Amino acid sequence: MKSKNDNKEINNKLLYIPILILGINLLIRIINQSKIIKQFPLDLTNDWSSYIALLHFLKECGFHNFCPYWYNGFITFKLVAPGWYFFSHIINIVINNYLMTVFISMILIFLLGFLVIYLFREKFDLTIKKSVLFFLLLFGNAAAIGNYIRLGRLPEFFAFMIFVLFSIIILYYKNKRFDWIILLTIPVYSLLILSHQTVAFLSSILWISLFLIRKRMDRIKILLLILISLSIDSFWIIPYIKDFYNSAGTMYPIGVNLLTFSGHYLLENIFTIIIPLIFLWVLWIYLKRKNYEKREILFYSPIALIAILLLFRIPAFVPILKYIYPDVFMGFLIFFILFLFFREFEIKRIYFIGIIIISTISVLISIFYTPWFIEHTQLEKDTLEIMKDIKTNFLMSDSHSKTSYGKAYYSYAPIYLNISTPSGWYKIPSDEYFKKLREFGNSIKDKNCGLLIENADYLRNDYLISYDKDCDFLESCNLNKINQINNVCLYKFN
Repeated sequence: MKSKNDNKEINNKLLYIPILILGINLLIRIINQSKIIKQFPLDLTNDWSSYIALLHFLKECGFHNFCPYWYNGFITFKLVAPGWYFFSHIINIVINNYLMTVFISMILIFLLGFLVIYLFREKFDLTIKKSVLFFLLLFGNAAAIGNYIRLGRLPEFFAFMIFVLFSIIILYYKNKRFDWIILLTIPVYSLLILSHQTVAFLSSILWISLFLIRKRMDRIKILLLILISLSIDSFWIIPYIKDFYNSAGTMYPIGVNLLTFSGHYLLENIFTIIIPLIFLWVLWIYLKRKNYEKREILFYSPIALIAILLLFRIPAFVPILKYIYPDVFMGFLIFFILFLFFREFEIKRIYFIGIIIISTISVLISIFYTPWFIEHTQLEKDTLEIMKDIKTNFLMSDSHSKTSYGKAYYSYAPIYLNISTPSGWYKIPSDEYFKKLREFGNSIKDKNCGLLIENADYLRNDYLISYDKDCDFLESCNLNKINQINNVCLYKFN
């Protein structure tokens, strides 16, 4: 018969299987995405270009300064958390190459995330293998690869890494007396607030968890830590709060997507049901093993509330919560699932098999659902070539949307051609302004010359790039044809 030690050794060896499955997939994805170093991303699955543009604006226009490149001018970072941009700006000072900078930034965030988990492993009795698997399940799952590597949501990724550090510090002090090291929460929480609004708001729930289990003096200290952090960030928080509800972005909260079980929201919303259920199951087993201690119930009750709200789609109707992406909710809960599982559970053979199955499913979703890096087609090459004839500002029709993204060109143009656009990436101006942008696009689809020229005048737009049969329509509007390359045309308003 095999002894318990023999079974334990076999189980430990089984850890290598999900580590290899997730680790190899993560490495392959990073290598594939490294193509961005030599090619500006223009494809549809692409947030990279927006962040690259804003990084350029930080360099050229500064922080909270007027910047002419988008929307006929806007104030930088009033509604965009600047944390990742400050971090990456330092890298770019040394490298002076935006594409290289953002890729290196992504790699550094992965490394910092790993170091946070690895260096704190002994505080929570995690073995090296468990800490590595913890990292890969958290940072190398299908959602993380899709969002952070393929889409390139680096500000959110940076904030998520800070969230992991912040959570570990809070969990460390869950059963420990406050000492001077608790002061580290001030710079960490301050940086978290500056890095991503939604991640910071959800992370702040942990202050409530800590507050509920502490006595009066410690509660006063917690409030002071929060107030000091907020005071440090007041240079950004106050303008942000002041202008948040004046922007068009508040008109279309992302939380309503939790109610859509079709199209590209289907898979995401299936997991927004599965993950809360897994968390509640893991928490129930954990609390049962702790004999339902009041202190444990109090600490995890705010996190459990988030899981319940997500499970029943409540964030779609709640102010503030309705602006939080489902992926942020899921990353938040996945961290605590993994923490409780690796920290508190005696991992049996059945659990290892489950981890292997989950890792395999995650990789398969990544392979078949998440696109690989897409290189420029002839259409993108022709569009970039024709953009060289633009002297002032421009807009684009939507005819090219099968292979590339108009907003990506609006990011490329300021960086490499020093030209601007009445449009942009973020919904910073008023809703009235965006109504005119929509009317401009619809006027091309509806073949309405009068509305096209009227809105071009309102938007102060000079040039228009269009495609295929739309070029014939622009010709009929008596616009000045500047150039045409294959099926890409450039017109100028008189």
